[in-house]
Amino acid sequence: MNVTRQGYYRWLSSTTSQRALKHQFLTQEIHRVFKQHEGRYGSPRIAQQLYDEGIETNKRVVAMLMQRAGLVAKGYRKRTKEYGKEKPIEEYIKENLLQRQFDQEVVDYIWVTDITYITCSDGRLYLSTYIDLTTRIPRCYKIATNMKMHIVIDPLVEYIGKLPTIIHGDRGSQYTSHRYQELLENKDIKHSMSAPGTPADNAVIESFHKSIKRELIYPNRHKTKAEMKVLIANYIDTYYIHERIHTKFMMTPYKYQQQISHVS
Repeated sequence: MNVTRQGYYRWLSSTTSQRALKHQFLTQEIHRVFKQHEGRYGSPRIAQQLYDEGIETNKRVVAMLMQRAGLVAKGYRKRTKEYGKEKPIEEYIKENLLQRQFDQEVVDYIWVTDITYITCSDGRLYLSTYIDLTTRIPRCYKIATNMKMHIVIDPLVEYIGKLPTIIHGDRGSQYTSHRYQELLENKDIKHSMSAPGTPADNAVIESFHKSIKRELIYPNRHKTKAEMKVLIANYIDTYYIHERIHTKFMMTPYKYQQQISHVS
């Protein structure tokens, strides 16, 4: 099928016009709901009410149109990145000991760590994970409803196996806190940190979180927080470690760990 350039631009113009009309209609409806609730509703609630009324949209589009229209809900604070939103304590910022040397030979010599958020039907969870770089096995983790200090401290305190020589993470406020630094010092663990705003410095944990979100979290967004906790635990403890082939080794992390333990 041949499409002329003129035909393509006519179609593009038509599509753009339709989108503009839809956004104009949605903006009108957003104003109505916003006024109805005296400015108390933000984009999630407005999107939900419009959906309940049979108007097809989502909170992302509503948020965009509210921003364009200058509508800000009462009590709304401009959203910032939740993880590490507090300024790191300068005296606790550490140098990058890892330097992207992700291929390690000694088991449990270096662990990498990070926190990621998980969207559920009834709210949000947070997952803090510690992964051994050599085997790529998540050694310990915690699922919580907030990002207070316990989410990074509890996994290390409760872990009964061999702790690493080095832990590498970013400069989030949890990791640059006095409590966390004191914990690592008491356990004789050296602390390594990524450069600010450089996810590539912690690529292994970033990849793990992308995998768990793509394979488990996104397909199960309709699950409640209680249900999601069970799914995450099963995914990490059983599937990811014992059943899922890791492309780095072309075998499961557990099998790789067994293999290198026999060699050594």
